[in-house]
Amino acid sequence: MIYNQFAKPKGITGKFAGMFMERENRELNDWTLSFLDIGKKDRVLEVGFGSGAALKRIAALEPEVLYGMDPSEPMVEMVLRKLNDQTYSNQVGIFHGEAGQLLHFHKPLDKIYAVNNITFWEDPIEILRHLCTLLSEQGKIALTMVPHEEEATDDTTEVLGGQMQSLLVKAGFKHVKIHFKSEKPNDAVCVTGMKDNMIG
Repeated sequence: MIYNQFAKPKGITGKFAGMFMERENRELNDWTLSFLDIGKKDRVLEVGFGSGAALKRIAALEPEVLYGMDPSEPMVEMVLRKLNDQTYSNQVGIFHGEAGQLLHFHKPLDKIYAVNNITFWEDPIEILRHLCTLLSEQGKIALTMVPHEEEATDDTTEVLGGQMQSLLVKAGFKHVKIHFKSEKPNDAVCVTGMKDNMIG
């Protein structure tokens, strides 16, 4: 049940799970976003936004467009309330569902990121391939994970990094890089990739 709540939070328990993830992911979000250098002309998507802490921060940066996708209805409701508390000059769109259900946007995206949720995706290669089609030619993606299994170690983090690197390469991303961050109880890993070979 606990695993399911973090994968797809539901009801009151799910809202508590979302608040826990927000506290834990705060530094991870900042670290992940540091690889994307989001600017005012960017079109950004967060996959699995949870309680919406990163979305709210990015909205304040006023990118051209900001989208969020999450399979949890309670998380969608929570984030809509948070975003409605403030007025943003840019466009913010919130979607309820799985990343693979996203249709093509009117304009391609520039940045996509996901924190602590790719291990819940049913078919990560196909979803990443789909996300790649949504990116602009110089678009960039960042995937961050911290292992939470009971017997996980920093070695687990290294394995996760290698697995995510392999997924991005198989999905067609180029210039794939692995980044590590010292954390407790286990290190974090962020893997970045681009739609083409240009270095950004």
